[in-house]
Amino acid sequence: MTTRAETVRRAERHELTYGGRRRRFLLLRPEPGPRERPAPLVVDLHPSGLGPAAQLRGSGLGELAAHGYAVAAPQGALPYQGGWAWSLPGVPLAGEERIRDEAAGVDDVAFLAALLDTLDGMLPLDPARRHLSGFSGGARLASHAAVAFGDRLASVACVGGVRRPGGPGDAAPPLLAVHGLRDATNPYRGAADPRWDEPVPDAVARWAGAAGCAAEPVRTESAPGVTEFRHRDAAGREPVRLVAVASLGHAWPGTPDPLLGGHADGSGSDAYDASAAVRGFFGEFGGARAA
Repeated sequence: MTTRAETVRRAERHELTYGGRRRRFLLLRPEPGPRERPAPLVVDLHPSGLGPAAQLRGSGLGELAAHGYAVAAPQGALPYQGGWAWSLPGVPLAGEERIRDEAAGVDDVAFLAALLDTLDGMLPLDPARRHLSGFSGGARLASHAAVAFGDRLASVACVGGVRRPGGPGDAAPPLLAVHGLRDATNPYRGAADPRWDEPVPDAVARWAGAAGCAAEPVRTESAPGVTEFRHRDAAGREPVRLVAVASLGHAWPGTPDPLLGGHADGSGSDAYDASAAVRGFFGEFGGARAA
């Protein structure tokens, strides 16, 4: 069985010049095999302080290449704590009081749009099956991009970082949000911080409203300490979902990787497998099915 690290080592290294900067990204092409139509795409966004290889190892979403997906992982433009960070509209980086001067010329939402265009030129991709995922700062960027991109995305998955920018008339593609009740970096109940002022359930509820879903979610206990809130639409689907994990801090639950798994500080949890959930969600909303 191929390990996550081996999968990442197979990834192609590419560069894209955007906004006067050379931006790097990793690409895993769909593994050869019969397919009836162009491939679905996942763009996986790293957290602040890490990079694309660490994100793919932690999320395990590179494994989707074996199921017919193309998987791309770009790199943020701002150096941060030994890794990289994304420039998010109107807010400073975590732990910083003001927006960096160097961030003023970086529009990472526009960069992601340019990346989608670049990938469309490199591979036969299905424009109706584009998916965006991210952890922490990557999830916050995914939230902004999902609103800005309109119908360019089939779905989005945000682990430890969902936000709801924009208003009720803005785009709201299917959303899977996973968050820990013990998260001290991006607290579940919000914080006195312009970067993270809205409680997670409120952000998801506003997303559901924009998507035309019921305001009151269906609540289930899917496992001990794991509560799912699913907002249904008029067709009976559940395209907006929040998974709250009681034992989880600021980590990607279920990953064996210590960088995303919070093993060092004890904030991780094996109560929920976010990687499997994200793969299943993408398969449900436009992607090829992947176990």
